[in-house]
Amino acid sequence: MSSRGSSAWLLQRVTGALLFITLGTHFYLYHYFMGPGMWGFDSIGFGATDLATLKAMMESNPEMAKYYKLAHLFAAPLWKVFDVTFISLGTYHGFYGIKAIIDDWVTHDGWRSVANWVVYICGVVLWVMGIVAVISFNPELF
Repeated sequence: MSSRGSSAWLLQRVTGALLFITLGTHFYLYHYFMGPGMWGFDSIGFGATDLATLKAMMESNPEMAKYYKLAHLFAAPLWKVFDVTFISLGTYHGFYGIKAIIDDWVTHDGWRSVANWVVYICGVVLWVMGIVAVISFNPELF
């Protein structure tokens, strides 16, 4: 195997494997563990004060209680690290895949270069937007 592009090829495979693990973790925690049956119970990162507030909100406005529960989960530092990792892995994996398709199908060198730069710029912009959204999220603002 030549060294040209081999590290990117290997990183594509590693991010794919890590995405499989983080996606499974995401689905389990956000969609099953924290699912509709768990809204009224204390779980990851919640103390007695938050639980009392959540139970009071469940009685008055169930939809707001769901937001409160998820918003405080998203605000926890551990979950921010998880979400930043998830966004970073997904962005690299997805946009490198698009780049590989462009390299395979676009035959003219000039158009391939332009298309790859568009992919790089879009990837960086979307990655920065995702990271800023996760890091700056504050449930008290809404």
